Amino acid sequence: MSIEITMPKLSDTMTEGMFAGWKKNVGDRVERGDILAEVETDKAVMELEAFASGILIKTIVHGGEQVSVGTVLGLIGEAGEIADSVADTPSAAPAAETGPTAAETAPAAPATPVVPEAAVPHTEMEHEKASPLVRRLAREQDINLEQVKGSGPEGRITQDDLAGFARQQQQKPETAAPSASPAAVTPAVSTERAAAPPMRRSIVAMVTESWQTIPHFSVTIEIDMEACREIVRELKGGPDPVGYNALVITACARALLHFPLLCAADHDINDINISFAVSKADGLLMPVIRQCQSLSATEIERETSRLAEKSRIGRLTSAEMTGGSFSVSNLGMYGVDEFTALIMPGQSAILAIGAVSQRPAVRNAQLAVAAAMRVTLTSDHRTVDGAYAASFLAELRAILEKPASLLI
Repeated sequence: MSIEITMPKLSDTMTEGMFAGWKKNVGDRVERGDILAEVETDKAVMELEAFASGILIKTIVHGGEQVSVGTVLGLIGEAGEIADSVADTPSAAPAAETGPTAAETAPAAPATPVVPEAAVPHTEMEHEKASPLVRRLAREQDINLEQVKGSGPEGRITQDDLAGFARQQQQKPETAAPSASPAAVTPAVSTERAAAPPMRRSIVAMVTESWQTIPHFSVTIEIDMEACREIVRELKGGPDPVGYNALVITACARALLHFPLLCAADHDINDINISFAVSKADGLLMPVIRQCQSLSATEIERETSRLAEKSRIGRLTSAEMTGGSFSVSNLGMYGVDEFTALIMPGQSAILAIGAVSQRPAVRNAQLAVAAAMRVTLTSDHRTVDGAYAASFLAELRAILEKPASLLI
């Protein structure tokens, strides 16, 4: 009996996706875990794995089609089912024999010269090292990918490469051609806003749901980061560097073990999966670091670097984008002292991280200057109260002000 291949829900916010194309042909042998196709979601291009072994006996959806979650894409079965599958495919009905038509009796029109296929531009074939998502964005912006230099693995063109090229094109001075006559009419400029890309539409839906359905409240605290700064300086340039972001994520994981109400309700309280924000040219992604409570700051640094790179080239898997129980967002690298972030739907809290900077501090009853960082915890008031959130921040501060254990 044949098994249906359906469009999976590859992220928490996905309702539909672009079917990029098949990696197998009808008649090919498929083993469980093989890559069958590529699917382009609102966040990345993902590989679709086979969940059963057999023969790919039928493909229903073709590359470039927009498909809703749950739609049947094709069928996997056994060799004997191929003929039945082909027989089930509807064919064009034979034309009724009703005698010659007007078109048949009319004199033949001169044949229109056929344009060779090679002469027709195909944007999707311009560059093999670009994902379907990048090729689509290039088409929307009328960019020739042959002119874009890729910075990804093996020269692969990423969305950031495409956005950078677009900015360069916009910054080029326009050389105005001499006017043919003083009375030349200036073309009207359209004031209509271009349609939002899929990622931006997904972000709009998510933040709207968050703001309308979650009663937010925020608590801010300042943390002495002198000890963390020494660790960052000492490990910088070595084989295992650690940044402030990794130290904060590791500290959050340790603190959350004692404050389970700040984790998503449908997650194991002993399994801390933390989402962190990655900025892209066309939006924002929240990849997930799993089982943070079992990782050192060095391991989390490596994992954040790996996931951030996959985010930028649009190759995150479904498992790497779903299942977060708590979130962090860091704008410190932009010089932001403090800010308030929105809670991800399905979660209970998010920590907004500000810059580590020199601030006045009192040491031994003397005014001094020390490295400090402000963090703001935004929580769901249906789940926790202010005292609970403040207690979590106090625990987080205690861990970060004595951070040696985070490296173990």
